[in-house]
Amino acid sequence: MAEPVPILTVGDLKSELARWSDEAPVNFYSPLKGQEFRFYRYRPGDGALILEINEFPETLPVALPGAQTA
Repeated sequence: MAEPVPILTVGDLKSELARWSDEAPVNFYSPLKGQEFRFYRYRPGDGALILEINEFPETLPVALPGAQTA
């Protein structure tokens, strides 16, 4: 059975960000894909803050073991 995905709240994010300097970069990374992502924008959603990210072109996705290709 798969573990539930933890929900990150604005409070969680604010608490963690408060520990960092204003000049510290924020990196987005998928350990499952071995790929970096870049922040694109944020916007309000239906009861949630939406953070939009894009794939970073210099890092290609890594095929997961057992993944089927088209």
